[in-house]
Amino acid sequence: MKAIVKTKEGEGHVELKEWPEPVPAPDEVKLKISHAGICGTDIHIIKGEWPCRPPVVLGHEFCGTAVEVGALVKSFKASDRIVASNPAQTCGHCHNCRAGNPFMCAHRVSAGYMIDGAFADYISIRAERCHHLPDNVSFRQASLGEPLSVAIHAVMERTTVHAGDLVLVSGPGCVGILTMLVAKMEGAKVIVTGTARDNLRLACARELGADVVVDISKEDPLEIVRHYSKGEGADAVYECAGAAASLDMCWEAVRRGGTLMPVGIYPGKINTDFNKVTMKELSVIGSFGYVWTSWQRCIQLLSDGKVNTEALISHELPLGRFEEAFRWSQDGSAIKVVLNPGMI
Repeated sequence: MKAIVKTKEGEGHVELKEWPEPVPAPDEVKLKISHAGICGTDIHIIKGEWPCRPPVVLGHEFCGTAVEVGALVKSFKASDRIVASNPAQTCGHCHNCRAGNPFMCAHRVSAGYMIDGAFADYISIRAERCHHLPDNVSFRQASLGEPLSVAIHAVMERTTVHAGDLVLVSGPGCVGILTMLVAKMEGAKVIVTGTARDNLRLACARELGADVVVDISKEDPLEIVRHYSKGEGADAVYECAGAAASLDMCWEAVRRGGTLMPVGIYPGKINTDFNKVTMKELSVIGSFGYVWTSWQRCIQLLSDGKVNTEALISHELPLGRFEEAFRWSQDGSAIKVVLNPGMI
């Protein structure tokens, strides 16, 4: 089969190759990939900023049709429409696995950088990571199920947003825009900030319902926050850019006694003024990935038409155009790029 493979560690080293077609283990489902989204983590891997185990097929946001199921799989059958989650493998016995938080398993193995992922014609994934996709949800919509679940976990499950709260989202990438949408569903007024290179994404955030969008190269985001909060600051701030400068702005934007959540992944260690946590009595809460309930909420919201994930897809490309897809995902030319292995 065709697959996009990280061939060795370091920056670059990504190729479209002929790759062995996976054979499902007894507890796995083999999917024919319909769509797979390019994530910020994929860009970190390409740049050599995220650990991986090459040679490995990239891609961890995906959906498709079951073509074969292992002998132990009872809840899925061939022809089922499926959207699946990471991590691909966990120990199943530690405190976090038993508590239903597989991303915190110390023995977690994730598809797309530890074992073969979804930028390919097929993938085999454990049945316990698969979710039935309702017939009224398209594969294009479902291809953003993973980042939507990340946003749901961050806003609904790890923090509390009340109706009438002022929320700041710094970074209008896919997860940032979805975080805005989930916060809006909770009743918040949401400000979304980005840089000059984010014009396309800021426009998308505005069209999808952000109350205020701010290009920080033209306006002072702190003045905007002070205006809408009567000088107090934002009740909750979600740092979705994964940039130190963005985090520094977030420390200033959050109100005393407020909540700050780093959602974005930084390329490495950063220097920041952590004294703000003490001096402002902030609640700083981490959020990594999602849990089972995040996905249940995600699928229900998609089925009910409450979230329009397809509006974020700016480009759909075949595997053979992966170089353009990765470039556009980095340079601000795209909001969300999805790969379609069936496209010529």
